[in-house]
Amino acid sequence: MAANAPPDPKSLSSWEDAFKYPIPVVRRMEQQLRIDITQNREKLRSLVGASYRDLLGTAERIVEMDQQMKSVESNLGAIGQKCNSRAVDRIARNFSRFETGRRELDRPRYAFASQLAILQGCPLVISRILRNGGSLLLAAKVLVISRLLHKTLSQTAEDNPTPPPIVDTLRRQLASLRRVLIRQVDDQFSDPALSTNSLVEAMCAFSLATSSSTADVSRHFYHARTEAMLAQLERHAHEKGNVLALKLYLRTLQDSKSILPKRLADALQKLKSQPLIECEDVRTRPELNLNVHERWIEDGIKIFTPWTKHDDLSNTESRKFLKDWAQRALRTLLNGLEAVLTKFEDFTVLVRLRKDMLETWFDPKNKVAGFTSSEALDELRNTMNKQLLHLVRVRSSRLKLVGGEIAATLQDWESGVTDLREDLWNVSTTSMDISDGAQAFKQAILDRSHGRNNAVLRVTNSYETWLRFIEEVSSVIKHLQEHKWDEDLENEEDENALDTRNAQLSQDDPRLLQEELDQSLSTAFRNLNAQARSLSQKFTSKDRGMQSAFMLRILREIRDRPPKCGEIASFALDIIPELHKGLAEVVIAQPVQRYSRTLSKGSQLVSTRALWEGIPPLPVQPSPNAFRLLQKLAKTMSEYGADLWSSSATAILKDCIQHRLKALLENALALDLNRPATIESPGKSDDSEGVDGSSDKEERGMDEEEERMYSLLFDLLYLQYALKSPLSPGVGFTAIETSLVEFLKLSDSSRERLRKNAKEYWKRTSLLFALLV
Repeated sequence: MAANAPPDPKSLSSWEDAFKYPIPVVRRMEQQLRIDITQNREKLRSLVGASYRDLLGTAERIVEMDQQMKSVESNLGAIGQKCNSRAVDRIARNFSRFETGRRELDRPRYAFASQLAILQGCPLVISRILRNGGSLLLAAKVLVISRLLHKTLSQTAEDNPTPPPIVDTLRRQLASLRRVLIRQVDDQFSDPALSTNSLVEAMCAFSLATSSSTADVSRHFYHARTEAMLAQLERHAHEKGNVLALKLYLRTLQDSKSILPKRLADALQKLKSQPLIECEDVRTRPELNLNVHERWIEDGIKIFTPWTKHDDLSNTESRKFLKDWAQRALRTLLNGLEAVLTKFEDFTVLVRLRKDMLETWFDPKNKVAGFTSSEALDELRNTMNKQLLHLVRVRSSRLKLVGGEIAATLQDWESGVTDLREDLWNVSTTSMDISDGAQAFKQAILDRSHGRNNAVLRVTNSYETWLRFIEEVSSVIKHLQEHKWDEDLENEEDENALDTRNAQLSQDDPRLLQEELDQSLSTAFRNLNAQARSLSQKFTSKDRGMQSAFMLRILREIRDRPPKCGEIASFALDIIPELHKGLAEVVIAQPVQRYSRTLSKGSQLVSTRALWEGIPPLPVQPSPNAFRLLQKLAKTMSEYGADLWSSSATAILKDCIQHRLKALLENALALDLNRPATIESPGKSDDSEGVDGSSDKEERGMDEEEERMYSLLFDLLYLQYALKSPLSPGVGFTAIETSLVEFLKLSDSSRERLRKNAKEYWKRTSLLFALLV
């Protein structure tokens, strides 16, 4: 197939070379040439047709250009004929007159529209400045410009029978924004942290907004600072507000010294150096669009400069203003501070406030040159001390709440409920939580062993709460004494003044508070003592014993935990013996009554003579009646609580029972001695006593009455040892003992034997009556 492929016609040098190939090859080469010829013909035809159309278009454009050239040549010829100097001047003059007339007709309309557009942008500028915390002076400048524009538009509107309502709407908006501006100026006046430059700018803004002079601005500044101090005291009725109010007072003195009058006057004078509308900060506000509307603004607005008086306040007048304000503001500050301090009930917070305020006062940053602070500082100290002393008195007087709790408990007393005490050996003790060192268990043991039931705990908890407050006050006063103000007072120029101030703050004030605390505590405890005495006199006869025990426990708890300050050693010393006596009378009532009944039935008692010992036989143990008396007495004492029976209480109880027993025994002995009975045995005479007449009557036979007297004597000696009291050491029974000895005609040796037997028996049995020992 490759051998029969036709050759490329371009490679043939002549037509004859084509016939050098075989016939089939030649024929294929012919066919190929015919196809190429046909294709080239079609390409040529299309190429010639397109070029022809372009040629026709070019011809048409040439014809049009020819026509236009002829028209241009004609027009240029006409122009050349008309373009002489006189014709051009005439046309220019006519056009100028036409434009001038047209502008004069439209100027009022354009001026009104431009000024109204600027006025509409003024509220937007002012509101954005105020909302974003921008320059108040710029807002005041725009406000003044808007005021001028509104005045001009209002006068223009008067000539217009139908003025646009938007002018009045804009006036109301500007009036509202003016109030907001002045309020923000006052807020900046009230900021003690505001820089001096910002304060001067705020003063200039107020002067522009209100057309105020330097003196007017100064008065408003002082008024705003005074109101700000009161607002701080009222709004923040705590430490921060009081300190801020003092900082405002001191900062006002500093600002007045540095700004008034010269610096403010210079700033106001600087505002007059150029028209307001020429100020760069005003012209750069895009909302006003002054680059478009400025040429339509009236000339009076363009050249307006503020005319505030800047030289109406001299240095002398400024110093007088400052001095008068300092005195009034200090008095206002102290009065407001005194009113706010009455709301403080926490002594620690108030002392911390005192420290913060004094540190603020002594801070070198707040020091004012030429300002004498001694009198002001003394007044500030006196104000703080007055409230501190009041709190000390209030804290101390709250001891009456303890008395109120005692009175309420006694008033609502319920037998078997209020006086209910849990036994020390109650099984509930075993189920108590013993974690954390068994604190709850140990406290329960202490409470039960000291008779602290719910009623007692309510009162003691109230007292402990009060005591914590007093200890807190005492601790704070001690801290005041230890605090040194040397570093805070180091800016004092006078060394003597430094020592004086340090002594006042660290010695005089704490001593004043401590003296007031001691006096208040003494008064509070005297009042509580009087209240307790009054309540103890109102005990009901039914519950007198339990109520006396309750009161004794309360007084004991108070006396065991006195405040560390104050002299209260004599508290309740006049009440406790009376309460002990009342309790003792209730305790001994039933045992003595029972013993009295046994004395009246003495003739019916079983004989115990068989138990006597010695020669002659004498009793060696008391009668069951005497033993039961002590047993019942000890049991009753235990029922009221072993914690009540201190040595003094036991002594009073023994004294009371001795007097009661003395009366009973005297009556019983009188009845026995007056009873018609014969002590001697029948058939015996007085001559049988012996040669020397000193034989004991015990050697003879004795009847029942005589045996009873021996037992009574031994009981008397036994009870005398058991109830021996330092208040009446056995003196009460001496007469009865002597009567019995004389009646029985005992010898001294027998008497001593009885006394020794009684003493020995008491020594063996005393532990059975432990509360009496």
